[in-house]
Amino acid sequence: MDSRQILRRALLAGAVALTTLVLPSMTYAQQGDALLRVVAPWEYTSNDPTDTGYILARMGIADTLVQVEPDGKLIGGVASSWTIDADKLTWRFALRPGATFHDGSQITASAVATSLKAAFAGESLSAVPFDGVAAEGEQVVIRTRTPFSVLPPFLTDYASVILAPSSYGSDGKVQKIVASGPYRIAAIDGKTILDLERFDGYARTKPAIAKVRYTAVGNGNTRANIAVAGDADLVFTVAPTAISRIDAAGQMKVESVTIPRIRPIAFNSGLAQFEDVRVRRAISMAIDRAGIASAILRHPGSAATQLLPPLMKDWHDPSLPPIAYDVEGAKKLLAEAGWVPEADGIRAKGGVRLAARMLTLSGRAELPVMATAIQAQLRQIGMEIAIEAGQAAIIPAAIKDGTMQMTMFARTYVNVPEVIATIIPDYTRERSTWGTMNWPGRDRIRPLTEEYVTSFDDARKAALRREIMKIIHDEAPVIPVSWFEHTVAVSKRVTGVEIDPYEMRYLIDRVRFR
Repeated sequence: MDSRQILRRALLAGAVALTTLVLPSMTYAQQGDALLRVVAPWEYTSNDPTDTGYILARMGIADTLVQVEPDGKLIGGVASSWTIDADKLTWRFALRPGATFHDGSQITASAVATSLKAAFAGESLSAVPFDGVAAEGEQVVIRTRTPFSVLPPFLTDYASVILAPSSYGSDGKVQKIVASGPYRIAAIDGKTILDLERFDGYARTKPAIAKVRYTAVGNGNTRANIAVAGDADLVFTVAPTAISRIDAAGQMKVESVTIPRIRPIAFNSGLAQFEDVRVRRAISMAIDRAGIASAILRHPGSAATQLLPPLMKDWHDPSLPPIAYDVEGAKKLLAEAGWVPEADGIRAKGGVRLAARMLTLSGRAELPVMATAIQAQLRQIGMEIAIEAGQAAIIPAAIKDGTMQMTMFARTYVNVPEVIATIIPDYTRERSTWGTMNWPGRDRIRPLTEEYVTSFDDARKAALRREIMKIIHDEAPVIPVSWFEHTVAVSKRVTGVEIDPYEMRYLIDRVRFR
């Protein structure tokens, strides 16, 4: 047994229970060099696109009506083109001629309309003022109750993947996945393994690689060990702390791109501790983002200077002053706001201590570590926080029952490639699922978002974007700490890998073996 085999066995042996899921998959994969081996965190738990449509879209199993390229350009998926009528309420989508589903049946306007009706009935597309979808000849026609200029990017939502009529049972629920992407499902092994095969009837360019195996590995350390051992071709969502170890092993190379996903802190602005904007700004100024990005995230470029990174050219405003790290300035702001240090150094005002419980997510290994660093940094300005880490539901539950004080989490701004889709739920409501709570600025943001989605004037929309971002930047209802890097470990035996900053597709149909 050579040293590389010994290393591989040692690494995988330490991966606890998840290893039993990975090793059979990897061993089988090694029997055929023509099999592309993809590892990612997410299990395939349901055929319902509202649950696992993101896996179907990312793996190229299902197409949406509209898709987005890594450069942000919208392109046709199942549709070839689209237009809007003069009434600004009626959208017409032409379908790719001759395209078929995986079962060989024709992709018709009627089939697409039926699939979209189910998507619009769900929560993901609830922001669309949907007024109906129908087949008119060879076109799919979608109508909205009010003008909605951002409909095409909303139709990239994974919940709206297009499925064939044969996918549905008599009860209208999805029983099996019959879609139209470049790959189709050949077999499903539990929740962790999908075997895919190239769909030769695909309407666009056919993939170079005929067979793919997707393996879900939820544990980040296990994924890192797989990458170190070289037992996959693509390993998605690599932890920042594992990058140097993977690169040093030499079996795979980590590639990354900054994406519009952030690690922010949000506040219950209705509490005495956070109702004054000066307090929220002081907290923001007391956080050493550059230090956290370098020491914890191992990526200096991830330190957030405003809500969204430069990649989002439409929403990143270079004229906004970067968030400064200024401990003395933070102390001065708190003093101006009437918060005075007590004997133990923690500030108080009117009998209220500048203290809070900060909820964070244990499922993202870096967040509790970052929260601990921030806890120490805020102590320097006279604020005390207690950290409570839990599963993803802990934050929405606290917001719902009103016990949320302060949170640190992860939030993507491109569930669809239009940031307004996240701005609306996060900044225009009294209680959002992941963003603000009791922030009075929502009443200023709401009319701006309403005008934005109804406007077809590009210049006006640009002005509205600047105004929205300036309000959020100045009033700090949510303060960004760092941007995310979308990290992928890539095997030396493949080429043509593209990283989608929108995280819509893994683009494996463009990957080739060397």
